[in-house]
Amino acid sequence: MSDTNIKVLIMCGGKGSRMWPISNMAHPKQFESILGETSMFRETVDRVLKSFDAKDIYIATSGLFANQIKSQATEIPPENFIFEPAMKDNLGALGLATAIIEKRNPGSVMVLLWGADHLVKKVDVFLEALNKAASLASVCEKMILIDSVATYPSVHNGWIQIGEKIATHDGSDVFEFIRQVEKPDLIKAQEFYQSKNYLIHTGYMATKTSLLLKFYEEYVPETYAIIERITTHLDTPEFQTVLEAEYSKFEKLSVDYGLYEKLPSSTQWEMPSEFGWVDVGTWELLYHGLEKDENGNVILGKASLLNVKNSLIISKKTGIMGLIGLDGMIVVQTEEDMLVAPLGQAPVVKDLYAMIESQQ
Repeated sequence: MSDTNIKVLIMCGGKGSRMWPISNMAHPKQFESILGETSMFRETVDRVLKSFDAKDIYIATSGLFANQIKSQATEIPPENFIFEPAMKDNLGALGLATAIIEKRNPGSVMVLLWGADHLVKKVDVFLEALNKAASLASVCEKMILIDSVATYPSVHNGWIQIGEKIATHDGSDVFEFIRQVEKPDLIKAQEFYQSKNYLIHTGYMATKTSLLLKFYEEYVPETYAIIERITTHLDTPEFQTVLEAEYSKFEKLSVDYGLYEKLPSSTQWEMPSEFGWVDVGTWELLYHGLEKDENGNVILGKASLLNVKNSLIISKKTGIMGLIGLDGMIVVQTEEDMLVAPLGQAPVVKDLYAMIESQQ
């Protein structure tokens, strides 16, 4: 088991509207079983428990998902659940969770897992990477990023540009961090994909909690002040009241734009690792991350295909789905709803979901 001074923070918010019809606001994708019987959130917890004690795992998400979290992660101590009373994006959410961990466990190294909707094909390599990054973070004043070589030119993810190799830590190479580019257009994504100097951004990192909070205090002082007002009352009878009163004051902003873009590149190092990472943020990302049949199709569930290729087919409904003559399509059928769209239109699914919600 890992050193008890290492704490794992799983951030698992998000509406999941890009993965409709399996995912929606009431049942976000991280709590649903897209690939099998187990939800991606539960798979994330199981993965982490192979190397970390349950008491060292914290989970941050919206209070809207409290029931799913509590029922699917019964091993985690209740006090380690951090439920946000409003959906204000993740700048405030990450800062608050970091401050709670630091206040309860001064001097901690935090391993941040951004998203409970990821697949990891090489779990042992993944856990080794987390522990190595935490080990390095404990002896330097840097945030240690854990990113991977891209498998295709994604326009749905962030990319990390790395520089020269600067060290080797416990057998793993460490590189200069140059910059992060959020969701580039296709031409840029193709350039990054062909370059040896760009990695796909997983959102995983290790850092001293005190270091990350120092960055909040210096670069987003208004956010830090709110965090301070909340955590002053941590583990007291007044905490929930103060949390609900103060949390709504956070600016609705992502940590990428609110904080990370403001940090000098020298505050971060990169420790790449290849652990078979797949982001399940859109149907297209899922398609690219899974094994294909001889016709380039990913098929989950029962389906009979004739002249169908390069498509993602998911059937959650009893019976057989029949498809003819499709190329580069998404077809997802649940017991209640159905989606049919070109793979390239995957990001627009969230707009379709918003339209459907507004009509109900």
